[in-house]
Amino acid sequence: MTVESNRMMGGIGAALIVVSAISPILMLPALFNAYPTVASTASPFSSTVSLAGFSGIILFMVAMRRFAGGYKTSGIFDNALYGILSNIIVNVVAGVVMVAFIFMNFSNIMASFNPVPTPINIQGILGYVVPAMPVFSLAGLVQALFLTRAFNLLAAKSETRLFRTAGLALVASSVLMLILACIGALLFFAAAISATVALAIPFAGTTINYLMWIFAAKAFFSIKAPTSQPLPTSPATEKARYCPHCGAENLTDAVFCTHCGKSM
Repeated sequence: MTVESNRMMGGIGAALIVVSAISPILMLPALFNAYPTVASTASPFSSTVSLAGFSGIILFMVAMRRFAGGYKTSGIFDNALYGILSNIIVNVVAGVVMVAFIFMNFSNIMASFNPVPTPINIQGILGYVVPAMPVFSLAGLVQALFLTRAFNLLAAKSETRLFRTAGLALVASSVLMLILACIGALLFFAAAISATVALAIPFAGTTINYLMWIFAAKAFFSIKAPTSQPLPTSPATEKARYCPHCGAENLTDAVFCTHCGKSM
């Protein structure tokens, strides 16, 4: 595949990830209206946006794989892969622990529904999600650090400095998201805010983190295809000199014939 097709694939993938920034925004109304709208968060539009983000990640990884092969630098793809995998693993582990705590208190939760759940009951369930938010945010920071290493390598090979900016922007937004998640969790445990507010606080950092992929998209589209070098031309050779005695071909500066040995 050519550099042109690779940069287009990477740019489109990063742009789709930017589009998926709408998904966290769609979650906010459901959080603050708690119960009856919680089930409606998986609306067709929200699902489409999430699918666009997933497709963007796939296109991004394929582009990084091809750039790694083209530039013969495996670290470009390896670091990107480590970042994505570490994020998935940490999120899965944190999610399993969170669900385990919910099931450990499942009988108490069901008893509180009495018999129909209310927004207050939903607040109790969301309270189990709040402690997991800093862990989810930490996973995002680890991913950003690996992606920054991949972007730095790609910036050096493609001579596109904007990749370094994209990496720094991702790390900065991930740090902001982690700080906001920790603040929300601390305020929740101090009974200063509700669970919905504690969960809504990190959403600002999450949205900014997605928007930082604009720099990555711009960087991909800024990669220039290598200029084709003209084929080397062989120097023009002078006409051959022929022996007047035997007619053999000799160099132009020959004094004696290489065939018969007589003087030229």
